[in-house]
Amino acid sequence: MDQTPRYSLFFLTDSPHFDEGTLVELENNIVSAASLDATFGQKFNTIPDADHKLFGYRLLDRGDGIPGFAAAGDVIPCPPFAESVPPGRCPVQITYQRVLSDADPAFDDNPNNIGIFSINIDQNLHWQKIVIPLPDKFPEIVSVTLKNTLKNVEVDSYEFPRLEQLENGEAYCLHIGHIGPGFYEMDMRLGRWRYLRVRFIKFFPPEFSERYEAVKNAPTHTEPTYRPPETLPINLYHSHPDDLEFPVEMMNHALEFATEWGPNFRKPIHERMRSIYPALTDDEIDRLKAIADEAESFILHLAENELAGEMTEYEIVPLAAERFPWVHEDQLNRIKGIGMFWARK
Repeated sequence: MDQTPRYSLFFLTDSPHFDEGTLVELENNIVSAASLDATFGQKFNTIPDADHKLFGYRLLDRGDGIPGFAAAGDVIPCPPFAESVPPGRCPVQITYQRVLSDADPAFDDNPNNIGIFSINIDQNLHWQKIVIPLPDKFPEIVSVTLKNTLKNVEVDSYEFPRLEQLENGEAYCLHIGHIGPGFYEMDMRLGRWRYLRVRFIKFFPPEFSERYEAVKNAPTHTEPTYRPPETLPINLYHSHPDDLEFPVEMMNHALEFATEWGPNFRKPIHERMRSIYPALTDDEIDRLKAIADEAESFILHLAENELAGEMTEYEIVPLAAERFPWVHEDQLNRIKGIGMFWARK
Protein backbone atom coordinates (compact mmCIF):
# COMPACT_ATOMS: atom_id res chain seq x y z
CA MET A 1 0.00 0.00 0.00
CA ASP A 2 1.22 3.47 -0.87
CA GLN A 3 2.80 5.08 2.21
CA THR A 4 3.68 8.44 0.69
CA PRO A 5 2.64 11.46 2.75
CA ARG A 6 -0.69 13.06 2.06
CA TYR A 7 -1.38 16.76 2.32
CA SER A 8 -4.39 18.88 3.24
CA LEU A 9 -5.28 22.56 3.37
CA PHE A 10 -5.69 24.27 6.74
CA PHE A 11 -6.60 27.73 7.96
CA LEU A 12 -4.41 28.88 10.86
CA THR A 13 -6.64 30.28 13.60
CA ASP A 14 -4.03 31.07 16.23
CA SER A 15 -0.39 31.70 15.35
CA PRO A 16 2.16 34.20 16.70
CA HIS A 17 3.71 34.61 13.25
CA PHE A 18 0.76 34.55 10.81
CA ASP A 19 -2.50 36.44 10.52
CA GLU A 20 -5.63 34.61 11.57
CA GLY A 21 -7.10 32.81 8.59
CA THR A 22 -3.80 32.27 6.76
CA LEU A 23 -4.24 29.31 4.40
CA VAL A 24 -1.41 26.74 4.23
CA GLU A 25 -0.89 23.21 2.98
CA LEU A 26 0.49 20.80 5.58
CA GLU A 27 1.23 17.12 5.81
CA ASN A 28 -1.97 15.51 7.05
CA ASN A 29 -0.32 13.54 9.81
CA ILE A 30 -1.13 14.19 13.45
CA VAL A 31 2.05 14.25 15.58
CA SER A 32 2.87 15.25 19.13
CA ALA A 33 4.76 18.45 19.81
CA ALA A 34 7.30 16.33 21.68
CA SER A 35 8.14 14.28 18.58
CA LEU A 36 9.51 17.41 16.85
CA ASP A 37 12.14 17.94 19.55
CA ALA A 38 15.60 16.60 18.74
CA THR A 39 15.82 14.96 22.16
CA PHE A 40 12.55 13.02 21.76
CA GLY A 41 13.04 9.39 22.75
CA GLN A 42 16.42 9.98 24.38
CA LYS A 43 17.02 8.94 27.94
CA PHE A 44 17.78 12.45 29.18
CA ASN A 45 15.53 14.56 27.00
CA THR A 46 14.49 18.12 27.75
CA ILE A 47 10.91 17.93 26.52
CA PRO A 48 8.20 19.39 28.78
CA ASP A 49 5.62 16.82 29.83
CA ALA A 50 2.84 18.95 28.29
CA ASP A 51 4.35 18.51 24.81
CA HIS A 52 3.71 14.78 24.95
CA LYS A 53 -0.02 15.51 25.26
CA LEU A 54 -0.18 18.27 22.63
CA PHE A 55 -0.98 17.01 19.13
CA GLY A 56 -1.12 18.81 15.81
CA TYR A 57 0.75 19.30 12.54
CA ARG A 58 4.32 20.04 11.44
CA LEU A 59 4.69 23.62 10.24
CA LEU A 60 7.62 23.74 7.82
CA ASP A 61 8.24 27.44 8.43
CA ARG A 62 6.68 29.40 11.25
CA GLY A 63 7.40 32.68 9.46
CA ASP A 64 11.01 33.14 10.57
CA GLY A 65 12.60 30.30 8.61
CA ILE A 66 12.46 27.91 11.56
CA PRO A 67 10.22 24.80 11.54
CA GLY A 68 7.40 24.91 14.03
CA PHE A 69 4.17 23.29 15.13
CA ALA A 70 0.46 24.02 14.70
CA ALA A 71 -1.71 22.51 17.42
CA ALA A 72 -4.80 20.65 16.21
CA GLY A 73 -6.99 23.16 18.02
CA ASP A 74 -5.33 26.08 16.22
CA VAL A 75 -6.25 25.05 12.68
CA ILE A 76 -9.45 24.53 10.71
CA PRO A 77 -9.42 22.15 7.72
CA CYS A 78 -10.19 23.97 4.48
CA PRO A 79 -12.49 22.23 1.99
CA PRO A 80 -10.79 21.76 -1.39
CA PHE A 81 -11.69 24.07 -4.24
CA ALA A 82 -12.13 23.38 -7.92
CA GLU A 83 -10.45 26.45 -9.38
CA SER A 84 -6.73 26.52 -10.06
CA VAL A 85 -4.39 28.77 -8.08
CA PRO A 86 -2.58 31.41 -10.21
CA PRO A 87 1.04 31.01 -9.04
CA GLY A 88 2.12 34.44 -10.24
CA ARG A 89 -0.35 36.09 -7.89
CA CYS A 90 0.75 34.26 -4.73
CA PRO A 91 2.28 36.72 -2.21
CA VAL A 92 5.87 35.90 -1.26
CA GLN A 93 7.59 36.34 2.10
CA ILE A 94 11.33 35.76 2.57
CA THR A 95 11.79 34.28 6.04
CA TYR A 96 15.47 33.30 6.26
CA GLN A 97 18.83 34.15 4.66
CA ARG A 98 22.14 32.79 5.90
CA VAL A 99 25.54 31.67 4.58
CA LEU A 100 26.36 28.11 5.65
CA SER A 101 29.13 25.58 5.04
CA ASP A 102 29.18 21.88 4.23
CA ALA A 103 32.67 21.61 5.72
CA ASP A 104 31.71 23.11 9.09
CA PRO A 105 28.14 22.44 10.31
CA ALA A 106 28.61 25.10 13.00
CA PHE A 107 29.42 27.81 10.42
CA ASP A 108 26.66 30.42 10.25
CA ASP A 109 27.24 33.83 8.72
CA ASN A 110 25.22 36.85 7.66
CA PRO A 111 25.02 37.36 3.86
CA ASN A 112 26.04 40.98 4.43
CA ASN A 113 29.53 39.75 5.29
CA ILE A 114 30.07 38.49 1.75
CA GLY A 115 28.63 41.65 0.20
CA ILE A 116 25.05 40.48 -0.37
CA PHE A 117 22.59 43.13 0.78
CA SER A 118 18.88 43.74 0.32
CA ILE A 119 17.62 40.40 -0.97
CA ASN A 120 14.16 41.36 -2.20
CA ILE A 121 11.08 40.38 -4.18
CA ASP A 122 10.47 41.90 -7.61
CA GLN A 123 7.10 41.19 -9.18
CA ASN A 124 4.68 42.58 -11.74
CA LEU A 125 2.15 41.19 -14.19
CA HIS A 126 4.88 39.40 -16.15
CA TRP A 127 7.26 37.93 -13.56
CA GLN A 128 7.88 37.16 -9.94
CA LYS A 129 11.45 36.73 -8.78
CA ILE A 130 13.78 36.88 -5.79
CA VAL A 131 16.57 39.35 -6.56
CA ILE A 132 20.00 38.87 -4.96
CA PRO A 133 22.29 41.84 -5.80
CA LEU A 134 25.94 40.76 -6.00
CA PRO A 135 29.04 42.85 -5.25
CA ASP A 136 31.86 43.37 -7.73
CA LYS A 137 34.22 40.40 -8.17
CA PHE A 138 31.73 38.05 -6.56
CA PRO A 139 32.85 34.42 -7.01
CA GLU A 140 31.22 32.37 -9.74
CA ILE A 141 28.00 30.70 -8.63
CA VAL A 142 28.41 26.94 -9.00
CA SER A 143 24.75 25.98 -8.85
CA VAL A 144 21.33 26.98 -7.56
CA THR A 145 18.68 24.53 -6.41
CA LEU A 146 15.13 25.19 -5.27
CA LYS A 147 13.28 22.70 -3.07
CA ASN A 148 9.71 22.42 -1.83
CA THR A 149 10.43 21.60 1.81
CA LEU A 150 6.96 20.26 2.61
CA LYS A 151 7.04 17.63 -0.10
CA ASN A 152 10.85 17.32 -0.09
CA VAL A 153 11.11 17.60 -3.87
CA GLU A 154 13.54 19.59 -5.99
CA VAL A 155 11.57 22.11 -8.02
CA ASP A 156 14.37 23.68 -10.08
CA SER A 157 18.12 23.24 -10.52
CA TYR A 158 20.61 25.44 -12.41
CA GLU A 159 24.31 24.78 -13.08
CA PHE A 160 26.45 27.96 -13.36
CA PRO A 161 23.34 30.14 -13.76
CA ARG A 162 23.54 33.37 -15.66
CA LEU A 163 23.30 36.74 -13.93
CA GLU A 164 21.05 39.68 -14.78
CA GLN A 165 22.24 43.25 -15.16
CA LEU A 166 20.51 45.77 -12.90
CA GLU A 167 21.01 49.52 -12.56
CA ASN A 168 23.50 49.08 -9.72
CA GLY A 169 25.31 46.04 -11.05
CA GLU A 170 24.82 42.33 -11.47
CA ALA A 171 22.31 40.23 -9.59
CA TYR A 172 21.14 36.68 -9.49
CA CYS A 173 17.37 36.46 -9.98
CA LEU A 174 15.50 33.32 -8.98
CA HIS A 175 12.30 33.27 -11.02
CA ILE A 176 9.44 31.82 -8.99
CA GLY A 177 6.35 32.98 -10.88
CA HIS A 178 5.69 29.43 -12.07
CA ILE A 179 5.62 27.70 -8.67
CA GLY A 180 2.50 27.48 -6.55
CA PRO A 181 1.90 28.23 -2.88
CA GLY A 182 4.10 26.41 -0.39
CA PHE A 183 7.27 26.38 1.71
CA TYR A 184 10.53 26.69 -0.25
CA GLU A 185 14.29 26.68 0.26
CA MET A 186 16.93 27.93 -2.20
CA ASP A 187 20.59 26.93 -1.94
CA MET A 188 23.16 28.94 -3.93
CA ARG A 189 26.50 27.08 -4.03
CA LEU A 190 29.48 29.45 -3.93
CA GLY A 191 32.49 27.14 -3.93
CA ARG A 192 34.83 26.35 -1.01
CA TRP A 193 31.88 24.35 0.45
CA ARG A 194 29.92 27.51 1.23
CA TYR A 195 26.37 28.24 0.16
CA LEU A 196 23.75 30.92 0.57
CA ARG A 197 20.42 29.58 1.83
CA VAL A 198 17.18 31.52 1.41
CA ARG A 199 13.84 30.27 2.67
CA PHE A 200 10.55 31.76 1.62
CA ILE A 201 6.82 31.11 1.70
CA LYS A 202 4.41 31.56 -1.17
CA PHE A 203 0.94 32.17 0.24
CA PHE A 204 -2.40 31.58 -1.43
CA PRO A 205 -3.86 34.67 -3.14
CA PRO A 206 -6.11 36.75 -0.85
CA GLU A 207 -9.37 35.55 -2.39
CA PHE A 208 -8.67 32.00 -1.21
CA SER A 209 -8.05 33.10 2.38
CA GLU A 210 -11.28 35.09 2.30
CA ARG A 211 -13.15 31.79 2.63
CA TYR A 212 -11.94 31.55 6.20
CA GLU A 213 -14.87 33.38 7.76
CA ALA A 214 -17.43 31.13 6.05
CA VAL A 215 -15.59 27.98 7.15
CA LYS A 216 -15.00 29.33 10.64
CA ASN A 217 -18.68 30.13 11.12
CA ALA A 218 -19.99 26.88 9.65
CA PRO A 219 -21.96 24.74 12.14
CA THR A 220 -19.30 22.04 12.06
CA HIS A 221 -15.81 22.11 10.60
CA THR A 222 -15.00 19.67 7.83
CA GLU A 223 -12.38 17.01 8.33
CA PRO A 224 -9.12 17.16 6.34
CA THR A 225 -9.72 16.18 2.74
CA TYR A 226 -7.49 13.10 2.91
CA ARG A 227 -8.81 9.87 4.37
CA PRO A 228 -6.53 6.92 5.21
CA PRO A 229 -6.75 4.24 2.50
CA GLU A 230 -8.22 1.69 4.88
CA THR A 231 -11.33 3.86 5.29
CA LEU A 232 -12.05 4.13 1.54
CA PRO A 233 -14.59 1.90 -0.22
CA ILE A 234 -12.88 -1.37 -1.01
CA ASN A 235 -13.80 -1.27 -4.70
CA LEU A 236 -11.45 1.67 -5.17
CA TYR A 237 -8.61 -0.83 -4.88
CA HIS A 238 -10.06 -3.35 -7.33
CA SER A 239 -10.21 -5.94 -4.56
CA HIS A 240 -13.49 -7.10 -6.06
CA PRO A 241 -13.43 -6.12 -9.74
CA ASP A 242 -16.61 -8.09 -10.45
CA ASP A 243 -18.56 -5.64 -8.26
CA LEU A 244 -18.13 -2.93 -10.91
CA GLU A 245 -19.16 -2.83 -14.54
CA PHE A 246 -15.80 -1.29 -15.54
CA PRO A 247 -12.46 -0.70 -13.77
CA VAL A 248 -12.39 2.35 -11.52
CA GLU A 249 -9.66 4.17 -13.46
CA MET A 250 -11.51 3.65 -16.72
CA MET A 251 -14.72 5.15 -15.31
CA ASN A 252 -12.84 8.11 -13.88
CA HIS A 253 -11.21 8.77 -17.24
CA ALA A 254 -14.65 8.72 -18.86
CA LEU A 255 -15.95 11.16 -16.25
CA GLU A 256 -12.94 13.43 -16.72
CA PHE A 257 -13.39 13.53 -20.51
CA ALA A 258 -17.18 13.95 -20.31
CA THR A 259 -16.85 16.97 -18.02
CA GLU A 260 -13.79 18.50 -19.68
CA TRP A 261 -13.83 22.24 -20.40
CA GLY A 262 -11.93 24.08 -23.11
CA PRO A 263 -11.64 22.88 -26.74
CA ASN A 264 -13.17 19.46 -25.90
CA PHE A 265 -16.19 20.84 -24.04
CA ARG A 266 -19.16 18.47 -24.57
CA LYS A 267 -17.44 16.71 -27.47
CA PRO A 268 -17.69 12.90 -27.91
CA ILE A 269 -15.22 11.07 -25.68
CA HIS A 270 -14.64 8.03 -27.93
CA GLU A 271 -11.33 9.12 -29.45
CA ARG A 272 -9.89 10.27 -26.12
CA MET A 273 -10.93 7.05 -24.38
CA ARG A 274 -9.40 4.88 -27.12
CA SER A 275 -6.11 6.77 -26.80
CA ILE A 276 -5.86 5.12 -23.37
CA TYR A 277 -7.97 1.97 -23.86
CA PRO A 278 -7.62 0.95 -27.57
CA ALA A 279 -9.72 -2.23 -27.18
CA LEU A 280 -12.92 -0.45 -26.10
CA THR A 281 -15.90 -0.76 -28.45
CA ASP A 282 -18.30 2.07 -29.27
CA ASP A 283 -21.01 0.42 -27.17
CA GLU A 284 -18.69 0.17 -24.17
CA ILE A 285 -17.68 3.82 -24.47
CA ASP A 286 -21.35 4.80 -24.79
CA ARG A 287 -22.07 2.92 -21.59
CA LEU A 288 -19.11 4.57 -19.84
CA LYS A 289 -20.39 7.96 -20.98
CA ALA A 290 -23.83 7.15 -19.53
CA ILE A 291 -22.26 6.21 -16.18
CA ALA A 292 -20.25 9.45 -16.21
CA ASP A 293 -23.34 11.49 -17.07
CA GLU A 294 -25.24 9.96 -14.17
CA ALA A 295 -22.50 10.90 -11.69
CA GLU A 296 -22.14 14.41 -13.12
CA SER A 297 -25.90 15.00 -13.08
CA PHE A 298 -26.13 13.93 -9.43
CA ILE A 299 -23.34 16.30 -8.34
CA LEU A 300 -24.76 19.20 -10.35
CA HIS A 301 -28.15 18.61 -8.72
CA LEU A 302 -26.53 18.77 -5.27
CA ALA A 303 -24.96 22.10 -6.26
CA GLU A 304 -28.41 23.43 -7.17
CA ASN A 305 -29.73 22.27 -3.79
CA GLU A 306 -26.87 24.12 -2.10
CA LEU A 307 -27.77 27.34 -3.88
CA ALA A 308 -31.41 26.87 -2.82
CA GLY A 309 -30.29 26.68 0.80
CA GLU A 310 -31.31 23.02 1.20
CA MET A 311 -27.77 21.94 2.15
CA THR A 312 -24.31 23.38 2.76
CA GLU A 313 -21.38 23.42 0.33
CA TYR A 314 -19.49 21.04 2.61
CA GLU A 315 -22.14 18.30 2.29
CA ILE A 316 -21.86 18.00 -1.50
CA VAL A 317 -18.70 15.89 -1.75
CA PRO A 318 -19.55 13.44 1.08
CA LEU A 319 -23.04 12.83 -0.37
CA ALA A 320 -21.66 12.36 -3.88
CA ALA A 321 -18.96 10.00 -2.60
CA GLU A 322 -21.59 7.92 -0.81
CA ARG A 323 -23.67 7.63 -3.99
CA PHE A 324 -20.70 7.09 -6.35
CA PRO A 325 -17.79 5.64 -4.29
CA TRP A 326 -15.78 4.92 -7.43
CA VAL A 327 -15.28 8.60 -8.28
CA HIS A 328 -11.90 9.97 -7.24
CA GLU A 329 -12.02 12.73 -4.65
CA ASP A 330 -10.31 15.29 -6.89
CA GLN A 331 -13.00 14.64 -9.51
CA LEU A 332 -15.77 15.13 -6.95
CA ASN A 333 -14.32 18.47 -5.89
CA ARG A 334 -13.75 19.60 -9.46
CA ILE A 335 -17.31 18.82 -10.58
CA LYS A 336 -18.70 20.33 -7.38
CA GLY A 337 -16.94 23.57 -8.34
CA ILE A 338 -18.37 23.37 -11.85
CA GLY A 339 -21.84 22.74 -10.45
CA MET A 340 -21.69 25.68 -8.07
CA PHE A 341 -20.46 27.88 -10.92
CA TRP A 342 -23.34 26.91 -13.23
CA ALA A 343 -25.90 27.12 -10.43
CA ARG A 344 -24.99 30.76 -9.93
CA LYS A 345 -24.98 31.72 -13.63
